Amino acid sequence: MQWYQRRVAITAGDSSLSKIIELCGDMTVPALSILDQKLVKRLVAPNGRAFHQVEGASGRLYVCLKEELYCNCLSFKNSVILRRTSVMCKHLLALLLSEALGTLPEEKRDQDTFNRLLACDT
Repeated sequence: MQWYQRRVAITAGDSSLSKIIELCGDMTVPALSILDQKLVKRLVAPNGRAFHQVEGASGRLYVCLKEELYCNCLSFKNSVILRRTSVMCKHLLALLLSEALGTLPEEKRDQDTFNRLLACDT
């Protein structure tokens, strides 16, 4: 199965943990750890725009765009975009799992804060 086909299979809503492990391999456990620590949230601006923020193990905040299946972490850039050896990074997988499980908290931000966080200017 090609990397882009696996990517579609994950977002299709398969709820089987064994299937997720089969498709995502080594990143499954770190993604579940992110979920356990509740490090994923949806941030919403007054105008209704939203993005997802995931805190990494180092405490760094990453921007994840669910619809685009994108994360701004280095692993996503190297493994998904450049080498195409992974379907997604652990941050994006944690986001998708959190949403599928209904555990994704939503936080409202004022427009300036929202823009600053989206631009990764913390």
